[in-house]
Amino acid sequence: MKQVFPLRYPYSFEATVRRLTSFEKSSYRLHNGRLVRAIEAGGRPYVVEIGWQSEPRSLTVYVHGNPSEAERERVEAKLRRMFSVNVDLTPFYRQMEADPYLGPVITKRRGLHLVLDASVYECLIKTVISQQLNVAFAAKLIERLIDLAGERLTFEGESLPVFPSPERVAALEYEQLQVLQFNRRKAEYVIDISRQVVSGTLDLEALWTMEDEAVMERLLPLRGVGRWTVECLLLFGLGRPDLLPAADIGLRNAVRYVYGLAHQPGEEEIRKIGRDWSPWRSYATFYLWDALSEWKPKKKGG
Repeated sequence: MKQVFPLRYPYSFEATVRRLTSFEKSSYRLHNGRLVRAIEAGGRPYVVEIGWQSEPRSLTVYVHGNPSEAERERVEAKLRRMFSVNVDLTPFYRQMEADPYLGPVITKRRGLHLVLDASVYECLIKTVISQQLNVAFAAKLIERLIDLAGERLTFEGESLPVFPSPERVAALEYEQLQVLQFNRRKAEYVIDISRQVVSGTLDLEALWTMEDEAVMERLLPLRGVGRWTVECLLLFGLGRPDLLPAADIGLRNAVRYVYGLAHQPGEEEIRKIGRDWSPWRSYATFYLWDALSEWKPKKKGG
């Protein structure tokens, strides 16, 4: 059964899919013009297809696997949040029009939306794994964790990964991850955080109602969690609109490129430049990251 999510605001499904399939290769597949992935609801994974129709302008959603009405509604609510269906970026676009540097970057990507991870837990574990690693190797480790502790669903010949539950990861031993090329400390971080979630010591669902700084205070004491980790969680797990991960090397490179700086900006300079982006610093950051992905630095002598 098809469900329609009406879109009243600028929303580019094409740009959002392009970004998602380029940088989130462990969860999504592109099938007949629709995004396909597995989503958990009520303790069971379901295959979902997310597509687009122009009249009326909307996302279309198909949930496979015969969910109950309550489970289907939970999946659909999760997808609305994940795909930022109710986020109106019109004020962001108006605010950035006057910026001679960032304005053209924003205009070129009009309608590009953040897509959140399916759960706060999934986002946190993926981010911890990705710390201080290049994107390709981090993706390999995430895939190996899924193969070890997760499940897979088959849909029209495609193998769809189901991110493992905290219970499955908590039951692992550190050595099992080390065999998969996790270093010892990262194996401990991933498993220990999962064990805290299972025991109830760490309530990730409570983060939804906390202010950004309160989330920082709650998560920073965890082993393996630094400020960058929490900022990524606030961005891609909770969808907070005004985050500025000023220490992020990708953001600093993007600002240097877009603003035509002759030097690499430091954290304080990024915060100074980013003041004008508030209260949309998350989206300014996201669009700058996307701009960086198409920038090819010139080789010396070339």
